[in-house]
Formats: sequence, C-alpha cells, structure tokens
Amino acid sequence: WLLIMSFPVAALVLATQQQIELGNDARNHIRIFLVQGSDAQGIGFEWARPISMNSKSCATTSVNYFLWEGTAEPANFCQCYDPITGDLIPDIFASCNN
Repeated sequence: WLLIMSFPVAALVLATQQQIELGNDARNHIRIFLVQGSDAQGIGFEWARPISMNSKSCATTSVNYFLWEGTAEPANFCQCYDPITGDLIPDIFASCNN
C-alpha cells in the first residue's frame, strides 16, 4: 500500500528534478531519470555496483530504458578507480572481466 501511495510523490519529484538518485557514491547507486530527447521520450534506469579486481576498484553500471516514444538499447559498462585517490582511471577499454 505504501508503494502505491508513494508513486505520485515519486512522479512529482521526477518531473521537477529530472532524476531520482538513491546513494551518493558514483560506484554504488541507483538512478531513475527522464529521457527527453528529440527522438526518444521515457524513463531511464541506471544501476552502478562496485566490484573488486586485483589492485583496482571498479564499478559495473547497467542502464535500461522504458520509452514510450523512440527506441534505445540497454548498456553495460565498467569504470575503474584508483583505490588510493578514488580518481577515475582513464581507460576507455576498461573491462570488468579482467
């Protein structure tokens, strides 16, 4: 019942803020956002979760879309961070499978 009652509040926040983000860490969060492009309209869902690999601290992110106009493919990608500084490691070919 609480979920049903909170839907209008979530819709209002999404309409005014353009996104709802749970968690404030770039490596561990869930984000719901509006897609308002000229060729696509809908809602996007982003889920980032941390993983550990050897000496790197990485996060894998999944993005899915629920569009009522247009199309978009789901995306999955990996970003690695320096475990000491927390800075993003600029590796465009970063793989969470290594």
